[in-house]
Amino acid sequence: MTRVICIAAILLLIGNGAFSQENECFRKTYFGAAEICLPEIEGYNECYDYPVVKQMADGTEAPTNIVLGFYLNDEIYGKKDSLGLIGFDDYFKIYGTKQIKDYKADNAMLKQMKDVLAGNFVSKNWDLMQKEIDKVGLDMEIGVPTVIKAYNHNDESFTYVMLTKYKMDGYEPYTMAMSINGLLLNERLVWMAYYLLYEDENTILRIQKSTNKIIDQLLRAESGA
Repeated sequence: MTRVICIAAILLLIGNGAFSQENECFRKTYFGAAEICLPEIEGYNECYDYPVVKQMADGTEAPTNIVLGFYLNDEIYGKKDSLGLIGFDDYFKIYGTKQIKDYKADNAMLKQMKDVLAGNFVSKNWDLMQKEIDKVGLDMEIGVPTVIKAYNHNDESFTYVMLTKYKMDGYEPYTMAMSINGLLLNERLVWMAYYLLYEDENTILRIQKSTNKIIDQLLRAESGA
């Protein structure tokens, strides 16, 4: 009996250690005075501080926002020095809106922002995003996002899944699936956007599954669970 208890205790310690390691912060950053934990997420690499990634992330972000973290999948991470020369998907970013960086957020604010997005917020700001992309010198036309799903994965987040058409001279038009997510991290409203090339209806299932996993791990890391 003693041996069984000892084995069980060892397994419990190993399990707890593995769980904690999974949710440790790979990097910490700040949104206003709030510390934001960016955890290691299996299959992805947080690399916003890498110069090539930072230049691309900042250069394509709306001026009203600040990028907090940028995750590339394992394959693209190995090609990160060539980001400006290759097309890629299956990546996500964590960012915040500068105007609310010092506001303590709660569930009421989360709901309010979800309602704002539903009220054509995305369409209005897409014009601003287009201008930022023009500054980078990309001859790209971006369609207005079409919201195809909206849901709450949990009480601390909301998600909009959208499809957007892209056109660039010399390339075939393509459609990108993306999720825009609002989450409560350390009493701040923070955004997460995940991007995946659209192929068929299975893409939507995949983007929801990946989005929910990322949200869970961000919230778990923030809570220290």
